[in-house]
Amino acid sequence: MKERVLYNWHAVRVVYLLIGVLFSVYSIVNKELTGLLPGGYFILMAVFHFGCATGGCYLPAIKQNKTKSEETEFEEIQ
Repeated sequence: MKERVLYNWHAVRVVYLLIGVLFSVYSIVNKELTGLLPGGYFILMAVFHFGCATGGCYLPAIKQNKTKSEETEFEEIQ
């Protein structure tokens, strides 16, 4: 969990954090507490790196062992 919060920060995560903080501050200043919900969502999405928009739902590529060479044998059918 610590690695997920502290590492792999990129521009999109920073933008989501800024959007969340702006939503939250604007909502508190204007006493419109309904804006805290989307603001909190954006902040959590940035901090914990979840959601497809941040690239958190992709599957890493499967690494194949390239040192081992396997030959395929074919059988001719007539």
